[in-house]
Amino acid sequence: MLRAAPRFLRSVAPLHRPPHLVPSTRRTLINNAVAPNFQYENQLDLTGEAREDEREKKGGSSGGGGPGGGGSGGGGGRPALDSAVATAGGILLIAAAGLCYHYWYKWEVLRKMERAFAKGYDPVLELAQATSREEDGSMKKGIIRRREQDYIDKVINGEISGEYLLLMGPKGAGKTSMLLSAMLENQADGCAMLEAHEDPEVVRLRLGKALDFEYNEDSFAGLFQRRDPREAGPILDIERALFKLEKVAIRYRKKRNRPLVLIVQNAHFIHDDEDGHSLLHMLQQRAEAWSQAGVLTMIFLTDNFHTYAHLKRSATRMHVLSIRDLTPSETHDYLEGTHPRFCPSAKPISRAESMRIWDLLGGRLAYLSKVVKRDDMIEAAKDLVAEEKEWLLSKVGLIPDHDDDVMDEQKWASCSMLLFQHFAQQAEESAPLLAQAIKQIEEPETEEETDKAIEADLLNVLPDALDPKVTYGEARNIMTRTDFLNDLDTWHIINIDRYHNVRPDSRLMLNVFRDIASQEGFQEDLDTTRDRIDAIESLHRTRWVSDPSNGTLNR
Repeated sequence: MLRAAPRFLRSVAPLHRPPHLVPSTRRTLINNAVAPNFQYENQLDLTGEAREDEREKKGGSSGGGGPGGGGSGGGGGRPALDSAVATAGGILLIAAAGLCYHYWYKWEVLRKMERAFAKGYDPVLELAQATSREEDGSMKKGIIRRREQDYIDKVINGEISGEYLLLMGPKGAGKTSMLLSAMLENQADGCAMLEAHEDPEVVRLRLGKALDFEYNEDSFAGLFQRRDPREAGPILDIERALFKLEKVAIRYRKKRNRPLVLIVQNAHFIHDDEDGHSLLHMLQQRAEAWSQAGVLTMIFLTDNFHTYAHLKRSATRMHVLSIRDLTPSETHDYLEGTHPRFCPSAKPISRAESMRIWDLLGGRLAYLSKVVKRDDMIEAAKDLVAEEKEWLLSKVGLIPDHDDDVMDEQKWASCSMLLFQHFAQQAEESAPLLAQAIKQIEEPETEEETDKAIEADLLNVLPDALDPKVTYGEARNIMTRTDFLNDLDTWHIINIDRYHNVRPDSRLMLNVFRDIASQEGFQEDLDTTRDRIDAIESLHRTRWVSDPSNGTLNR
């Protein structure tokens, strides 16, 4: 008799049962058992067939071409493709963002520059408004409206185009004041001001401030390895700014049907050398092109003649306007309206007093603004004359027994004194005429004669008798040198206008010339100094060489 199989083998026995035998119900349930779908290894997978079916399902879901290893190989290529697509998409996204930023930045630069010409934007207005307006906004008394003001107003308002302007005149004559007055009237609408400087790097910064242009320094283009614009130097940066300004001017012309206005103040600060000429020539080229197109009008202000001499060589559309000092009548109006504001307790100034002040200082606003704050204006004017005299002697004073080391300085001083002496002689000849005019003012016979005595000039040009001057050629003959005139002009000792007339820089300077020339021993000191220069030059030019062969001296 057969013994029963062990109990632990009973569960395995059906696996080896011949297929023609029918399993029991219990064993059928065990073979057909399906484990629940957990995310980890199937704990109820008790058969090899079930495990193989599971692997086939996994291989088919991963996209493989066959069972086993083929399925896993096909699934390995998909992540590489996904990475390539993601990388390409990121690069395209960054490129698109950079391109959009680039175009937005260029648009923003033009928008900011156009805003710099908007009404009321220029910071210069705040400074000008503080000096020319009362607290209630009205114009202060004593503000003189010059005859050139109407023309300046039209240029600032954009009513005149097709030319650019050069304002010439001595220091303190009122050139900037006229421009600021015109800018106040229209709140600097379509106008900007640039302050020139000796250093092109400073000009670059000031131009950027005037135009609200940052020279791409606030751009993120460096993330794309673009070159820093500042590496090219200030001149090319200024050229870039002017190129952007040209685009803004063209758009502004189409929108407003008027040109923009750019003021270059103190153009004489640009050095009279090769670098300065390059900068000035670059600005003039733009001024010529823009004035021809009618999109922008440039206004240059200068105190010195060398700026005009350089610009004239290439100028075709330049309009030159010479600004002179106030006339005696305008001087009286200025003192009469301004003096009570600083000295309320002072008595009103008479025409005779204002005429004496004009005789001492002339109509120079820079000097009148100093004396008008003093109770005794005539005494203050005399102090200014004495101060200017000492300054002039410190620059061109004569040294009769000078050393040969300072011979070049004494050449300049002696030649300058010859010109000063000539101006003093002209002033002495006109002194009786001026004294007669003052007497007629103090003791007028009729009101009509008083007006004629004071208002001798309605065109802002003094009569020749009261306006000592010589031509440029005559001044060179008087000084016997051709290279000293520009130095005197640079030091504001003389003034040269567009017609090449040479004058004392102011009537105050003319009185200094008269005072120096009238000193006792002046002519003797001048002659001694010139003789000393001739003697030193003779010693330098002559060499005596001893000839030992014959014991003679050969020259």
